Amino acid sequence: MTILKAILLTFLLIFVFSLTQVGFGFLFYKTELIPEYLQKHIGITTAISFLVAYLVMFKFFWKSKIEIKEILNIRKYELKFLPYLILIVFGLQLLDRPFWDLERIWNYLNYSEFETDFSLFNGFNPAFLYGTISTLIISPICEELFFRKFLLKKLTEQNSQKIGILISSLCFAIIHIETPFNLIPTFIFGIISSLIYIKTNKIGYSILLHFLINLLVQTLYVFDLTFDRWLLNLNFNFIYWIMFLIGIGITYFGIKKLLATPYKING
Repeated sequence: MTILKAILLTFLLIFVFSLTQVGFGFLFYKTELIPEYLQKHIGITTAISFLVAYLVMFKFFWKSKIEIKEILNIRKYELKFLPYLILIVFGLQLLDRPFWDLERIWNYLNYSEFETDFSLFNGFNPAFLYGTISTLIISPICEELFFRKFLLKKLTEQNSQKIGILISSLCFAIIHIETPFNLIPTFIFGIISSLIYIKTNKIGYSILLHFLINLLVQTLYVFDLTFDRWLLNLNFNFIYWIMFLIGIGITYFGIKKLLATPYKING
């Protein structure tokens, strides 16, 4: 696969998702086909749109039978990788923090006020349920299958491994364009996930890492983002940046140990 084709497929994925969302928007808002009591369930349209977009891409461009049973077969995976995956998860939480806070850091350096308010958890309502399904199930599985098992693998057939990793990670970051401050963190995650997939040749490890990261973010949200509030209250002082450096160290150590761990090809 060429670099241009990989990028075009990524934008096509975004287009299919957006088109599906527009269709749902018309159904919910432009007609009276949906009873009023179902309006509170509109959040499910995002999850369905994600699923539809990826299924379309798999159907028309990958054309490969996805063995879900093989992916979910726990016996095919080695538990010795789990501690390193968990280290990477917590390391990335600290490493990514300054990138999420770029606007706040800019305002702070320019002696401007910066927002410390967060979206508060509103309880286990339908919107939260559908968002959780999308975040913990659809995103880890579909995104890792598309960007690592499909794009990365196809890219490395015509390009070097480094190019494949960089371009597939860039494409992964592009789909998160709706949250600009998440672009660098998602690019970094894409590189790490790609390295893990290349190391093990099993997409399940990348899916698990993706799931664990999303689970941590969702957990912090449910528990009122106490950790995030504590970091922001540091006002980007010495301790804030020490935590950032600790995050780099933890992430690097986890990746290094994972990549150095012997792996059974037929395990």
